Amino acid sequence: MIKLYGFKISNYQAMIKAFLLEKGVAFEELEIRPSKEESFLAMSPMGKVPFIELKEGFLSESTAILGFLENCTADEPMVPADPFRAAQMAQVVNVLELYIGTEAARLNGYVFFGGEFNQSAADDIEPMMVKGLAALNRLGSFSPFVMGDDITIADFFAYYILVNTRLIAKKVWRWDILADVDGLAEWMTMMSQRPFIKLVDDERAVAISKM
Repeated sequence: MIKLYGFKISNYQAMIKAFLLEKGVAFEELEIRPSKEESFLAMSPMGKVPFIELKEGFLSESTAILGFLENCTADEPMVPADPFRAAQMAQVVNVLELYIGTEAARLNGYVFFGGEFNQSAADDIEPMMVKGLAALNRLGSFSPFVMGDDITIADFFAYYILVNTRLIAKKVWRWDILADVDGLAEWMTMMSQRPFIKLVDDERAVAISKM
């Protein structure tokens, strides 16, 4: 059985968990916090969560984990069969991660954990996010899913990136980022109503309330 390591407040943990549930993959969830200890780095080389444990070893980085899980579950594929469409999906995931999620996450400490506000960082982050959202608007279909008719890995990645990013944007810039992408608000509502996503979101909300 796959072991999923992390902690429930993490949006990336929620992403992997929701995907596992949607795919019907049996797993055990184990709580662990990030660490730079050598024993931890042997499992997750960047000292991050989530990561998974398999009989073959450990695997970290969410895109790698999602790709592995997709390759192991042939039923109800969540990557387009056409190679070009699959590459386009990967392009959307990269835009979400590099130019929206990773940028916004630089302000996680301030928004979610009461850290000091860094105006210089905020000034750098905002224009990059504007570009990232403009790219998402060009690349995404959201009719009804990110890539069109069928749900894909991009939907799980986008949902859990944007769950956090929209809160950051609202607090730091009073910016409703969902309004910048055609169909994004409606898509977020639709995704939030999927039973497994709702289950994971409810568990995450409880974990956050206990912090």
